[in-house]
Amino acid sequence: MFPEPCTPQSVDAALDCTTNIALVSWNFSNSTRLYTATAAARDGHQYSCSTPDTWCEITDLHCDEWYNVTVTAHNDNCNSLQSLEKEIKAVPCDPINPTAYLDCDVNAIEVFWDNSDGAASYVVIAENSDGLTQSCNTTDTNCELTNLQCGQIYNISIIGLNEQCNTLRPSKAIAAIETVPCPPQNVEAYIENNTALISWELSNRTVSYTVTAEGSDGHTTTCTTSEINCQIPALHCSQTYTITAQAFDDNCNSKQSSSYDIGTAPCAPEEIIANVDCNSNRVVVSWGRINGAISYGVTAEGSDGHTHTHNTTETRHEMLDLHCGQPYTITITTLSYGWNDIASTSVQIQTAPCIPENLTAELNCDSNAVSFSWDDTDGAKLYTVTARDSQRVTALFNTSDTKAQIPHLQCGEYYTISVLATDNICKSPQSAVVNVHAVPCPPQSAKADLDCANNIISLHWDQSKGAESYIVTAKGGDSYKSSYNTTNTSYEVKEVECGETLTMNVAAMNEKCTSSIGSSVTTDTVPCDPQNVDVRLDCNLNTALVSWDYSKGALWYTAIAEGPNGNIQSCRTSETSCRTPMLLCGQLYSVYVIASDSTCNQSQSSIVEIQTVAASKSSIEFVEHDIPFTNPFWMFLINPAPCSPQNVSAYLDCPTHTTSVLWEQSDGAMFYIAIAEGMEGDRYPCNATETSCEIIDLPCGQIYSITILAMDEICTSLPSPAFEIQTVPCIPQNVVAHMNCESNNVSVFWDPSNGTESYIVTAEGSNGHRASCNATDTECEITDVYCGRNYYITVQAIRMQCNSSQSSAFTIKTGDSRVQKNLE
Repeated sequence: MFPEPCTPQSVDAALDCTTNIALVSWNFSNSTRLYTATAAARDGHQYSCSTPDTWCEITDLHCDEWYNVTVTAHNDNCNSLQSLEKEIKAVPCDPINPTAYLDCDVNAIEVFWDNSDGAASYVVIAENSDGLTQSCNTTDTNCELTNLQCGQIYNISIIGLNEQCNTLRPSKAIAAIETVPCPPQNVEAYIENNTALISWELSNRTVSYTVTAEGSDGHTTTCTTSEINCQIPALHCSQTYTITAQAFDDNCNSKQSSSYDIGTAPCAPEEIIANVDCNSNRVVVSWGRINGAISYGVTAEGSDGHTHTHNTTETRHEMLDLHCGQPYTITITTLSYGWNDIASTSVQIQTAPCIPENLTAELNCDSNAVSFSWDDTDGAKLYTVTARDSQRVTALFNTSDTKAQIPHLQCGEYYTISVLATDNICKSPQSAVVNVHAVPCPPQSAKADLDCANNIISLHWDQSKGAESYIVTAKGGDSYKSSYNTTNTSYEVKEVECGETLTMNVAAMNEKCTSSIGSSVTTDTVPCDPQNVDVRLDCNLNTALVSWDYSKGALWYTAIAEGPNGNIQSCRTSETSCRTPMLLCGQLYSVYVIASDSTCNQSQSSIVEIQTVAASKSSIEFVEHDIPFTNPFWMFLINPAPCSPQNVSAYLDCPTHTTSVLWEQSDGAMFYIAIAEGMEGDRYPCNATETSCEIIDLPCGQIYSITILAMDEICTSLPSPAFEIQTVPCIPQNVVAHMNCESNNVSVFWDPSNGTESYIVTAEGSNGHRASCNATDTECEITDVYCGRNYYITVQAIRMQCNSSQSSAFTIKTGDSRVQKNLE
């Protein structure tokens, strides 16, 4: 067992200002296995470290706090008393709310912050990526960092100092500030075509550059780029330009670079004046004198390849050898040392036009216009065309082409045409004339009449002046076109296609020309016959749905169903189908379609024949039969459809329970179905090819409604008028009898029977004696029976036409009221 450890002695604590860690040490204590050093701050913060050694480090101290440090010794059983306290103070707190910004004008960084606890002074440090630093010391809460390198990013940190900790320690950067860009270096430039091509070295951390060129005449221009070169065009000639460059980032700009001077090329000659003498084609050119020019080169280049050149020290030159009718480009070049020849802006001149040649004329017969042409005349920019008829000038106009047209000539006139070449300054001598005869006058007042029956169009018009014959043109649709010649003023156009809209034109002709078209006439030919006629017969409604293909030229259609004895039904539509009104039953109809327009209605389709069915009203519903009729010859034949059977009657054979049904013959019927329908919807049919059939085994005591359907291979008629019949009464059931011993009478009882008007009860004795009673309800009493005899009791239902069979027999013995068992 260990004794109590001794209290640690000689406790010491030292603060590492660079890390804010306290190093605590003490002397060895007997009977100790472990030590605990504790630092307690005045703000309540406490931190401990435990170790078997005689020292340990206390971290995470709060800035600017005083801590009392004690040490306690421990073994497995006891703890020592705390050592004497050792006081230590943590490093000053970091400044709070720091801010920093760059002053672009002086390339200095201004830093601001709030006071920090425990700091007596501050050091602000700016460090760039190369490790170079700038700093400033202050007891205030702001500081300016100067002498910073351009184009660098500086990380800014602030360190608080006091008397205990006055050495620099690591501190987190509060901001990263980019200094102003460096001015561009090695700016160079050269001139090409009065454009300065400028280059420089890359400036670190630059977004763009602006280059300025300032000329000796005050002209200033710039270019801006993100590259390290740019061009400044349109510099003034004969000037010295000073070139400077400046770098920009997102916030600041650099100082101007070192300047670079460069001179521009001499100016080209100006104020060039050229005059042409139209009579001699002599050209005189003059220009303004250029300072520094040694001499001038004169060049005249013609469009035909001819060139005139001359050098002179004068500012005027006369050219006598230029070709007529040619555009010339005259250039004056400044000749000077150190530069290539500086050419002036070219001036264009036109020598006097040559005389037009080979004038020819041709009459356009379609438009009644004269077209004429001539050889291209050198130097002519415009031609003046004059046309005269026998009395006056009819046309006078200018053209830049070598051909022209005079429209709207007076038909039948004689014209003289002349052409004069001009370039708006000079005119050529007049050319030779050409003579032209106008075309015949176009026909007028054309009219057309349509013969609907024969599809013939008759066209006629007025006589045309100067016409020797006429040509008639008929156009229709996309492909139809026909032409006809005649010497008359009328013509019949035959064998035209149906359903066409024809445009009829008439033109007059002579031996050379055909006139323009006179008045046009538009007329429609007869509509085409409807094709692919299709008829669908509604057997239920006795109507026909008629359809057909679209007929070219038709505005509307009439579908006609023509029956016997002049019975006609029709429907009219602008569509390609319609439904006829109700047709007569059992009749054969011829169906056809007529196409019509506003003029004609003779276009008829092929005939389709249909057979109708009956048209009588009935409450019985039948399925509609929608029957199409088609064949390649547009002739449709079907068997006649029957009318509804009439005069239906029925007779009941009471002993056999057989109902005989009769009716009149229906036109077109191939067979019949008779249907007896009961009140509960039960049906009993019989089939027949004649006009009668028998329905057997109808249930007793029921009323049945009997109707007849007439049928052929396609259609079923509507039901006939109904005939009602009542079946035989039902046999009475559950017959019982009681003997009245006092009166010797027999009382008989039974269930009601359907279809019964009255009952007869019969008692037949074993000796052949018979007695009976009648009743209208379900009981009656039999008298006059002999006593002590056996009687068989039966009940029969009675109706006017028929009686039922006897009921099952019951036996009873007179003189004994006991009911006997039914014999059956």
